[in-house]
Amino acid sequence: MDRKVISVFNNKGGVGKTNIIWNLGISLADKGKKVLFIDFDPQCNLSIAIIGYKDFETCLDTSNAFPFGKTIRAYAQPYSQVQGNTEIYLEKPKYHNSHWENVDIIPGDFWLNNFADYLNVGSDVTGGTGIYRFLLIQTLIEKLEEKNQTHYDYVPIDLAPSFNTLVRAALYCSDYFLVPCTADLFSAYCVGLIGEVLPSFINDWIQGKDRFLKVNPYDKLVNLKGKPKFGGWIFNGFDTRIREGIITEIAADKAQYNEVIKSIENNLIPKLKTNINDYESVPSFVNKEPVARIEDLNTMAPDSIVQNIPIKYLVREKPTREIQQGSWSSGQKNLMLKMTQEYDSLAEYIIQNF
Repeated sequence: MDRKVISVFNNKGGVGKTNIIWNLGISLADKGKKVLFIDFDPQCNLSIAIIGYKDFETCLDTSNAFPFGKTIRAYAQPYSQVQGNTEIYLEKPKYHNSHWENVDIIPGDFWLNNFADYLNVGSDVTGGTGIYRFLLIQTLIEKLEEKNQTHYDYVPIDLAPSFNTLVRAALYCSDYFLVPCTADLFSAYCVGLIGEVLPSFINDWIQGKDRFLKVNPYDKLVNLKGKPKFGGWIFNGFDTRIREGIITEIAADKAQYNEVIKSIENNLIPKLKTNINDYESVPSFVNKEPVARIEDLNTMAPDSIVQNIPIKYLVREKPTREIQQGSWSSGQKNLMLKMTQEYDSLAEYIIQNF
């Protein structure tokens, strides 16, 4: 099976990207898939969630032996400066389960803010002279697999809520991208922005690719990249109520959901299809409906970050606030089990379609 690189992305913050990418990756691993998380967000929330704050602090430490620490910076900084001393350091999740061996993470680094400033779209991409700087993630994965004689099935990437150069680089290296949206009007607006901005990213890539290949006609990588496909959107963080035995979104969240649907149908999908001609940017299996519905987990979601335990295993543990004698209520347990099934279904959707 070919490796699939998947960016979880939205220009809007607070849509639950970190929780989604973490729990989705765990569901993929539990289905026997080998998963490599890449934290490409300078906020580094994914790293803190998966390996814990103290271990992450240790990864950031620099010394003569580890001049760039043991984060993505150890590969990115020497790579971007065309040095030969790149290193790749992996961490394992703090919470161990039966499929622990299937999961690795390359920790993020606050230094990525500096790296974003270093990347230059005009000269590196459209000019074609530094196009490989924007392929850092792809070359990192290839070097890691070769070095460790391994193969990853899925590489989920966590990104900042931005259209900056880091996001560009990740999308150029991605096979698919997923868009989380919450129940608010700004989510609908940001979805429309993706429909406008992504085609311009791709057009820049095509210009640079053509210039690059004129002087590097035998390059085997550049022509394959810069083709991220819309894999679907995820409705996240909504509330439900039971009325006459039927579970539905509350009225306000349902109204915002309908606005996102309209934006997906009228803005995102048509603009991607119309303005990207180099490849099929919207696969036939994707439509306006969300590929997953993740309800608001309230205290459970932040508690899973604090304990470094994904939702599907948090249900077995005690909540932090009452660690000695408390336990989750039956309603909270049922909701976590329900969302576990939703993440497992999303993982299966990806396995079958991506």
